[in-house]
Formats: sequence, C-alpha cells, structure tokens
Amino acid sequence: MFLALAFGQGSGAAEQPSGSRPPANDVLLPMPGGRTMAFRPVCIGEGGGSYAWKRFRVGDPAGGYKESPTGVAIGGAFKVGSSASEDWCYFIGKHEVTEDQVFAVLQTPKEFENSQLPVRNLSWFEASDFIRKYNEWLNGNAQKDLPIHGGVPGFLRLPTEFEWEFAARGGSEVDAAGFDRKMPYPPERLAEYEWFAGPSSSHNKVQKVGLLKPNVLGIHDMLGNVAEMTGTLYQIEYYQGRNGGYVAKGGHFLTDANQLRSSMRTEQEFYAQDAKNKTVVPAKKETLGFRPVLASLVFPNRQVSSQMSEDWEIYRQGAAQTLPAATSTSSTSAKAQVSGTDAGAHLQRLKKALADAGTMSASVQQELDLLAASLNDIQFTIKQAEQDSAYSWVKIGGEQAFFISKEARKLPILENLLQSAQSAQRTEVVDKYREREMEIRQNIDQAMSSYTESIRQLGTVSETAVNDGFDRYVQFLKKHNAEQQINLLATVRRHAGEYLKVKRTDDETWKKQLFEWAKEKR
Repeated sequence: MFLALAFGQGSGAAEQPSGSRPPANDVLLPMPGGRTMAFRPVCIGEGGGSYAWKRFRVGDPAGGYKESPTGVAIGGAFKVGSSASEDWCYFIGKHEVTEDQVFAVLQTPKEFENSQLPVRNLSWFEASDFIRKYNEWLNGNAQKDLPIHGGVPGFLRLPTEFEWEFAARGGSEVDAAGFDRKMPYPPERLAEYEWFAGPSSSHNKVQKVGLLKPNVLGIHDMLGNVAEMTGTLYQIEYYQGRNGGYVAKGGHFLTDANQLRSSMRTEQEFYAQDAKNKTVVPAKKETLGFRPVLASLVFPNRQVSSQMSEDWEIYRQGAAQTLPAATSTSSTSAKAQVSGTDAGAHLQRLKKALADAGTMSASVQQELDLLAASLNDIQFTIKQAEQDSAYSWVKIGGEQAFFISKEARKLPILENLLQSAQSAQRTEVVDKYREREMEIRQNIDQAMSSYTESIRQLGTVSETAVNDGFDRYVQFLKKHNAEQQINLLATVRRHAGEYLKVKRTDDETWKKQLFEWAKEKR
C-alpha cells in the first residue's frame, strides 16, 4: 500500500508560525474553523515486512536508575512508499497542541481562541477527551484525509513512551552514535532548538509553538517548552515492575538546560488531592501539555491477520531472536546459559517422569545423559567463541584508537605550517595544507566510526570475555614491544567498561580523550 504524505495544504493559519510553510511531506489534517494540525512521519527503517520492528534502547545514564538504558522494540502504523521501498511509519504532531486547537474542537474556553501557546493546565482526561472529540470530528467531516491501513482509517491517540523517545532521538534518520547521544543537538546550540529555563532561552515563560528550529525529523519543541503526556503507565524499568501514574516525556520552560535529554521521563499523577474539599480531582500542571500521534489497528482485517499468521514462524526463527520479546541486552553466553538452564530443567523433568512411569531403560538413560553433556558442551563452545570475538574487537578498537592518536598529532604541526604559509602569503601552499587538514580530519572521523562500533560490539559478549580479550591483546603488544599502544589501550579499556555499564556510546567525549592522550605523548 502506498500512503501519500501530502494531505493537502488547508489554511494553516492557526497551526503554522508566522512566515512558516509546511514541508511537502507534512501530513495536514483539517480541524474545525479552517484550521489544520500538522504531523511528521517517523519511519522505523526496517522495510515493509509484516513483522518489521526496530530494536533500540530507551533511557540514559544521566537519568539515574529511573532511566537505566533498556532494550525495546517499536513498529509503525502505516506502510509508506512504493512497493520496492516500503517502510513502516507512524505520524507524530509537528508541534505541541495549541490553545487555539483545543478551542477549535471543544469551543471553550474563549481566551484560547487564536492562541499559539501550547495548551497547559489540562488533565490527562481532558487531553484524552480532546483527542476523542477530534477523532469523532475527523471521521464525520474529513475521513478521506486520514491515512489508511488495511482499508481502515487511522486514529489519533497519545503516543507511547517508546514512540515519543524514538522520535525525540531522531528515529532512523540518525546513525547509531547520534541516536545514543543525550540529545540530538550540539549542546552549545541548544537554544536554537529548545526552550529551557533562564535568560538565554525562555526567560521562565512558556513560548509559542514552532518558533525554534525543528529536530532532524522536522518536529518542533520536543525536549522543552512544555513536558508532554504519553499513553504509557509509569514503571521504573519501562516494562517490568508495578504500574504507577502515567509517563510524561521531556523538559519544559522551567527546566535547566543541563537537564534536558531525549530520555527524560517523569511519573505524573492522574489525580491530585483537593485539601479544601477533602477529595481528589484530575491533576493538572502549568508545565505539562501534549502532542498526539496518528496510529492504526494492528489487525484491521482478515487479510492482514492471515498474512501475519502465515509469517509468524519465519519471524520467530529469524528476526525475533534479536528483539526484546525473545532476548535482552545480555551477552550471548548469558542468554545461552539461561536457555541451557531451562533445557536442563526440562530434561530433568523428563527423566523423572520416565523413571516414575517405570519406562526408563538403560539405553534411554544413556541417551539423556549424553544430551545433558551436549548442552554443557554447547555452552562451553559459545563461551570460547565469545572470547575469540572479544579479542578481535579489542584488537580492532585498539588499532583504530592508535591510528586516531597518530593522526591527531599531525594537526598541531600542520596548523603551525599553515600559519607560516599564511604569514608568507603563499596561497598555493596554504590551499594544500588546508586540503591535507581536511583529509586528516576525515580519516579521524572514519576511524572514530569504526572505533565506536568495535566498542559497541564488545557489548554483545560477556564482561569476562572482554577482560580476557584485553589481557590477550596486551600480551600480543608486549611481544612486539608496542609500549605506546599498551599505554593507550588503558583508555580503550576504560571506554569499553563505560559502554558495558551504561550501554551507550559517547563518541564525542571518547574522541576528546584520545586527542588528549595524543597531546600528552607528543
């Protein structure tokens, strides 16, 4: 199915900031009074298969134990593109819902009319009521403008926490290292993209939507201005533990800049105590708003259901093995040990059942014992393979780190030569030096990409295998009298330890530390 992303322009008068024109792939849905609501596509980049899910990690160590990085998976709602290049996407509000949009649907309160401030002081129930009534209006007045899956029109709802964070991080439009970062903007340019506390940004006041630059997906005010409601119940470890209130994502106009991050999550209460009347009322906050998503049914018709049923076994034997439903962020040997323990328990139960039934012959006993031994051998083989894999990735990472340090040492020398050539007004030489500098920096960037990937791959094996890999590589370097590389390997080992702990790469910091090491060794 092909879904066109341009749904018509509409008036856009109340939705778009002054002087702004919606990009061609905005999804524009009509609203009462000639208004529109704009949505941006968030595509998962995994093709158009029935079970095309995107595995990624939510959370960030900056958020402490409440945001411990956790492996999750996300899917889309609609297939977008041609049959040769389909992808699953969902659509999220380009802006936070404004007071004027709430007035358009609810016709109250009057002071909301024409206001481009994000709506606040609405309870979760009032936000849900707005979405319900807008859905009813769309289906009665503009059903043809809604995207379709399986012949059934889509609908609006609050985003899940995972949908929100995936979009905040840049979705499939950024590389793995960029996705891992605390926020999708350079810290020194944060004020160009988000409203936060203080005189350099919001001046501690809520601001009109869409005045600042959008993120890479074209979404405005994602991390600041107002925090945003989701449809997800709060759990400390995302999808295990007891359920509490609901999750709100992002910071707001009173949040310090150093606290803003894509993973930011808070538990919000559905009800607040009314001390005066000694009862509870729906909770509201001046710093809390929302933006909806366009979603669809998973099983809109029998044809889709039949296709998913047909594809299930192939999926479970293939792609599902790497997803949270079938695994976690543990190392391969740890997963094998869990599976082996389960298999061993099943085997023991089978042996007991056969013995209790009096049907355990000597030959069957021997075969079951051999099977148990084979299970242990498999786990041992996996551990050995992990150790070899860890050594290979340590070696790659160590060599890339050393290459980066060597290239970094060239830059100050080249800078001195460049300044001398400029002073002597030797234009041709200056151009050559600048070209050489660009080449060196490109080499460093390429090596950093390989370096961070090698560290990331170390996260797929056990910590014991990683430590063994470093020890083996140190011995290798000693045999070759590579004293400098041994010294640098301590930094590589620290980076690997950081990644194993938080499951996030930090390429910018690591690059600075490799440069600092190179500077000390000049």
